[in-house]
Amino acid sequence: MKALIVCLALLALAGTAMAQDCDLPGGAYEVETWKWVNGAWVSEDMNPECALGRLFASGPVTGECNKRCWEIPVVIHASIAQWIKFSVTGTRWDWRIMKPGTYAGDCIEFTICSNGDIGVDYEGFDDLYSPTSCTPYITTWYAWGRSVYEIDERGGWIRAPELDNSDDIIEETCEGQHCWTTKLWTKVQIDTCNSACEYEDEAMVTLCLINQKCWVDEDGSWWDRLLCDID
Repeated sequence: MKALIVCLALLALAGTAMAQDCDLPGGAYEVETWKWVNGAWVSEDMNPECALGRLFASGPVTGECNKRCWEIPVVIHASIAQWIKFSVTGTRWDWRIMKPGTYAGDCIEFTICSNGDIGVDYEGFDDLYSPTSCTPYITTWYAWGRSVYEIDERGGWIRAPELDNSDDIIEETCEGQHCWTTKLWTKVQIDTCNSACEYEDEAMVTLCLINQKCWVDEDGSWWDRLLCDID
């Protein structure tokens, strides 16, 4: 849960330090925006539910006298939300094992792209379990890596019960496509006293956008507070 706790703490700090990103200036009003799509401009139509980019204007000024020069300060500000695009090749794997021994496999591949840091939280990982076995648990490990040899070389195997305390943060990179790809491996040790029955564990992997803006709600939609100063 550590990554998730860090994630929430960073979000709280971001909301405090950048409150101006949530509150539009007084008197702000929304103007129409367009998005370039397939070689043409498409109006965002000022639809809060569908628009991906919204623009607000504020701070009108007027002047009248015989002064020769007028200085009009202009501020152009952009607040960019964090986004994520990910793919997982599978969310379940099934071992079929004939005889005792130690086996490893890399059934699941993760690809994660984002413009900010991503927290990875693990919950519920444990040794595979069967209530009807003489030895109810199968000793289980997990690891991230491109190959089983790479994992062994760096000592990357983590016992299943310890994975919940081994959360990760995938840091943003300014190189390439901002994407991170790896495989989640599993290793099991089948003992002679593991009965011929079915063993299972159910777990959860949570991806958390650490640098999300405070004007985006938990579901990734426009936060209502964005409109609080608009008539």
